[in-house]
Amino acid sequence: MKLLDFLAVGDDEAFTVEDAANLNRDLASKSLSDIPAERRPDVLNYLTNAMLADSVDHDIRPQIEGLIADLER
Repeated sequence: MKLLDFLAVGDDEAFTVEDAANLNRDLASKSLSDIPAERRPDVLNYLTNAMLADSVDHDIRPQIEGLIADLER
């Protein structure tokens, strides 16, 4: 799953652990400007929950933490 796939997923749709891992990797390479302003709260919510659930690979945590910080501003 990539960012665009995530943005197209409805609220009631679930995705797999593999989808989440792929999404995390894709988001680790994104900057704030890559995320549509109106969807930034959704991405922030997802990333915050992923970090709390410890489902983000440790090798990409610094990038995800940076993106979270940017989204929170």
